[in-house]
Amino acid sequence: MKKHGGNVMAGLLADYGVTAVFGVPGGQTLPLYYGILDEAPRIRHILMKDEIDATFAADAYARVSGGIGVCDATAGCGAVKFISGLAEAYNTSIPVIAIGSEMEGDWLAARYRGTGSQVVDSKEVLKPVTKWQACLPHVNKMPELVQTAAQMATSGRPGPVFIECPWRPFREEYTGPDYTANKKLTSLPAHRPTPSRDEVDEAIRLLESARRPVMLVGGGAWRSGAREEITALAQRLAIPVAASLTGKGVLPENHPLSLGVVGSLGGNDVSKAMVEEADVILAIGFKFSQNSTYGWSIPRAGQKEIRIDIDEAEMNKMHTTDIGLVGDAKATLQLLLDRLSSSRDAAPVEQEIAQRRQAWQEKNRPVVEAEDRITPQKIVSLLNELCGDDTILACDASFSCGWAGSFFDVYGDRRTILPRGAGGLGYGLPAGIGAAAARPNCSVVVLTGDGGLNYCLGEMAVLHEQNMNVKVVVINNSILGWIKWYQAAMWDGRFTDVDTETIDYAAVARGLNCTGVSIRDPKTLREKLKAALELEGPAVIDITTVETEACKFTDDPKAVAYIQESARQKIQKEA
Repeated sequence: MKKHGGNVMAGLLADYGVTAVFGVPGGQTLPLYYGILDEAPRIRHILMKDEIDATFAADAYARVSGGIGVCDATAGCGAVKFISGLAEAYNTSIPVIAIGSEMEGDWLAARYRGTGSQVVDSKEVLKPVTKWQACLPHVNKMPELVQTAAQMATSGRPGPVFIECPWRPFREEYTGPDYTANKKLTSLPAHRPTPSRDEVDEAIRLLESARRPVMLVGGGAWRSGAREEITALAQRLAIPVAASLTGKGVLPENHPLSLGVVGSLGGNDVSKAMVEEADVILAIGFKFSQNSTYGWSIPRAGQKEIRIDIDEAEMNKMHTTDIGLVGDAKATLQLLLDRLSSSRDAAPVEQEIAQRRQAWQEKNRPVVEAEDRITPQKIVSLLNELCGDDTILACDASFSCGWAGSFFDVYGDRRTILPRGAGGLGYGLPAGIGAAAARPNCSVVVLTGDGGLNYCLGEMAVLHEQNMNVKVVVINNSILGWIKWYQAAMWDGRFTDVDTETIDYAAVARGLNCTGVSIRDPKTLREKLKAALELEGPAVIDITTVETEACKFTDDPKAVAYIQESARQKIQKEA
């Protein structure tokens, strides 16, 4: 059978282990669609409703599968909508190949201000949010283009790339030489460099001399697959482990040395105190972002830091690193374990963590077990109890990440997917689609707020079209919670455009061929939520919650009073 450019591309992507591509078609990208059709069932296309959502789905697919995520869009107007999703993948180091098209390459004058249909310089638009950009010059260069894109996406610090295929070479017959896929690109990371033995020994000496060491793990630890090595080192040296939101669960959160998430969003009192009290910090794939360091207040004065990262540019960024180990996290930790001769009794540290965790749980018990109202904390605590050990929780940005970080435990095959690279609303539902495509036999739960879900309502239809077992849990308080909190804290409670129309998302779901469930009564919350999670196929669970919990992210009593008074006035007005 004769092959065109789309056949070559689809075949190579399937060889690299890609089983699903997410996108929205245009006439210029149809060669890819026919290529995927010819390669079935090795690879399939999932039709999304918006190109932004296609990038979010590809991002989540890559996180869950451990491979490369792929999305596609048509020329110009389609490809430029990749920006938000690629920014998330770029900042979170997720390997994604974004595929766009282009009109005729020789349309010189027509390129000026859209004289030719859909002509936009997509490569330049997407350059700030991608590692690499390239344009297919000839159909016979397709194997080289796809392999280089995969190599760039997965090498070093992973990230998204953008490849542009003008419509003529995309559909032309391939007449080039035989080609094979580089199978090294199907196993990430493709290379596992390690630092020198002298550098590792220096780090060991510092760890062995530490009185109160702590480990900080980030998304890079997940990407490296270093869970086993981190657990072994923590147990060997009795080191408590705190995680960023993207590193959540690298050390299973039911482990006695787990501190949970650290940071102003999704963190807890236990991790904050023990990180601040540490004398030595071992940071693994942890980029010391604003949120996870409480506004860059960690490391504190006097704390020593050992840092393991694949990206040399991370060393000494924001602050000076005492010992920098440039290398793959898994391989570097194994080297450290091999050269480590000492061990410590973990029992005293585990006991301290247990006592502090119990105090934090008691502090939150009234809001978690409230019987007169439905709180986000109660919803997520119930999800933690009711969801199986193989559940993937895909969260939207904003407070959804915070509630999941604090009240949903990751262990076993459980995972959380949280958008912290760019923090864009609308990530949750398409991420759930990407996760379900990557692990179709697992349960996927989306945790979103009404503000986030409003960005991507149409993707509910995809759940039905693809028959995905995804449950969308909506924390519906009819406000933009983060903005309301910020206005209360920073603008003396002068609220503008934050109270939104109350939407019946269960009814919307039914209109898009999904099951819709409404929960309004706190007394029936557990029973109805459990029943909804056990339903077959996709469902949207719309839960009316109180808005006053937005103030839980501030200690300012005036801000709390502003939000509580606003909620009181709204209830009075509706009555």
